[in-house]
Amino acid sequence: MANLNLDRISRNRSSNEWKEQLSDVPKMAAADKQKRLSAIMKEADGFQRVGNGMIGPIQIRLRYEGMVRNVLMEDTLERGPLMPYDVLDDLGMAYFINSTDAEVKIQVFEGKQVFPSLFRIASFPRLRKEDLYYLRVNAVEYAQDESRQAIQKAEDARLILLLEGAIVDYGQAGLSPVGGTQVGISLGPTGLTPDRSKEKTVLIGSNSPMEPADFYSAVSMIEIEQLEASRLLMHPQDLRDLYTWDINVTGWAFKDKVVGGEKITTFGEFEIQKSVMIPQGEIFLMAAPEFVGVMPVMYSLDVEENHQVEQFYKGWVMDELIGMLILNGRGLARIVKADTWAASNVITDLAGRGLYA
Repeated sequence: MANLNLDRISRNRSSNEWKEQLSDVPKMAAADKQKRLSAIMKEADGFQRVGNGMIGPIQIRLRYEGMVRNVLMEDTLERGPLMPYDVLDDLGMAYFINSTDAEVKIQVFEGKQVFPSLFRIASFPRLRKEDLYYLRVNAVEYAQDESRQAIQKAEDARLILLLEGAIVDYGQAGLSPVGGTQVGISLGPTGLTPDRSKEKTVLIGSNSPMEPADFYSAVSMIEIEQLEASRLLMHPQDLRDLYTWDINVTGWAFKDKVVGGEKITTFGEFEIQKSVMIPQGEIFLMAAPEFVGVMPVMYSLDVEENHQVEQFYKGWVMDELIGMLILNGRGLARIVKADTWAASNVITDLAGRGLYA
């Protein structure tokens, strides 16, 4: 560890770059490996050294996988002034995250153009210098990987705020769907205060799990806009509702997969993505990214050294400059459970009965 090259490790390299750099490193033959291992085993602490090399640190949790790039189209921007996005739509509303206070701003666009607003997400990992010598694991790689995951969580938290704002504002605008009048299962919740009768939200009663009919009701709210819904975003605990469905609802093939240990990643026409950043009790349904919005990126994750030599810290600055825009609120819908945190903190009071605050 004394010869640790921080410059090489701290770089955010792709697999191809590592492969090219290590291409000229000679590989040991099987006989040479056996001789090296035999020499180590003859030493007093040989067994311990081999064991320490084979057993890595205990993993605390699974790696977090971001979801924003599966919901919005990523658009890499050129250097210079921000250019507007052309929108062929008669709704005339766009939603984006404000760059200063992380609030959802509603922009009424004229001339069918929307100007993006960018914001920065950053993380500042650091390590004590002596830890690089005490620890046998690659602490630099671990710290940077954890920071990348933290940035992905920050991205997804802003995405959820943006989706909620777009859905609620669509209901308050009171616009009629382009494909006809909302009736039956495509009808939004009634009695919301202020009037949001056009909101694309399916409400589930207290102590009631999700049922397939809830998905069908939500997807009809998008289909009446002449769109196809294909993605479901939900909290892992809500996903477990699907595992409790009766055999008469799912069929034998579905149950066989569950009992056989397979994970549920799709249901019918929907692709499911779970995330702990989604509020429990709130399930989002949406069309394909090209029908929803964009994620402009001025520069993606950038890593720069920020060592504090006098305090014996090795540190880095990791940041990105991005934006998020919902340009078509018609492609969104959601399901909300009445007895969860999402209902009490996201939806306004329902018919004055205090169910939603």
